[in-house]
Amino acid sequence: MEAIRNPLIRRFLAGNACFFVVVLLLTIPGGGCGLFDTRDPEPPDQGGFDYVPATVPSIVLSNLVNAIAQKNSDNYMRNFTDPAVTGKPFIFIPSTEASTVYPNVREWTYANEREYFQNLVAKADGFSNLALTARDSVIGPAEATYNFDYVFSFQHTDASTFPTSATGNLQFILTPDATNIWSIFSWSDFSTSSDITWSSFKGKFGN
Repeated sequence: MEAIRNPLIRRFLAGNACFFVVVLLLTIPGGGCGLFDTRDPEPPDQGGFDYVPATVPSIVLSNLVNAIAQKNSDNYMRNFTDPAVTGKPFIFIPSTEASTVYPNVREWTYANEREYFQNLVAKADGFSNLALTARDSVIGPAEATYNFDYVFSFQHTDASTFPTSATGNLQFILTPDATNIWSIFSWSDFSTSSDITWSSFKGKFGN
């Protein structure tokens, strides 16, 4: 680029460099990388989550995560096999540690699952979330098996005496019903650390 030789122009440019920088940022679309932008406020939580018919196994997982976040007991239970509809029992195998502390989780039923989650929602006191980290899966036409590490978080009013999160590993086995809607019919829970597992939440709030 040819140097600017006129001393008057050189002095003008030197004294107005900041002006040209600002003009350049304001005239380029998206200029300034948002430095001068005001962010739109985050939308409030939409409490009306609609259940999505689980025509493939992965939708069950999305429905489960959303139902927990929305604290929606009805949609939560739609992710599990209802014995009254399918004739197939819902199976839950708790972590060893939790079954020692909470004997009520040893013979767990579909009705127990509903009662536990309704009781937990009744004591909700803020944030709730399920984070799943996939380990492996086997997907077939009549059965799907998923293995996840998880962090289950649920803020509640008993936080002074009981944790608000649990970690562990779980296995879900899903099957479709006669209308090809998938659900969880078997759930096994395993401890992976000194933290409580999800089974302990069931034991605590299932009484």
